[in-house]
Amino acid sequence: MIPLPTRTARNAPPPSRLHARGLTLIEVLVTMVLLGVGLLGLAGLQLRGMQVNQGSTFRSQAAILAEDLADRMRADAATAAVQGYDGQWLASGQVPAGASPATTALVADWMIRLGSLPAGCVNVGTTTVPPLTTSITVTWDDTRAMRAASTTATAPANPACVVGQGNGSYVLTTDVQPNG
Repeated sequence: MIPLPTRTARNAPPPSRLHARGLTLIEVLVTMVLLGVGLLGLAGLQLRGMQVNQGSTFRSQAAILAEDLADRMRADAATAAVQGYDGQWLASGQVPAGASPATTALVADWMIRLGSLPAGCVNVGTTTVPPLTTSITVTWDDTRAMRAASTTATAPANPACVVGQGNGSYVLTTDVQPNG
């Protein structure tokens, strides 16, 4: 009996073309799925980054608005001394009950700029004993940025002038000295 030749890796027949094509197609499909998941994750990350960036823009605007209002109060320290600026100012044009028409005229353009903040509002409180200390709290609806940072953030029940509960806030405390 003649021994049969043994097959080695070198003389083994190549895999069939049908088998090789199917394996390549599966590899391409798995690659496409992985690439799609990665791109969706990247798009979600980009969206959350934009939302948080918008929140920081609002915080910067609030700081500028608070400083501007403090400068206006320093320029009109006589009215600030009698608490003419105190109260809740809304971007919608609603003015505090005790505000004089002159005070309202001085901050008319400021209130328009306050409208650049979503549900923008400011609370002003001034002490009556020297040195006159004023606290300016600018608030806005910041739930969009908060939801981007945390999945548990919810919209505030009363979005106007509520510190916390999904609102962003910036507080400035400064001295307002009377002229002369």
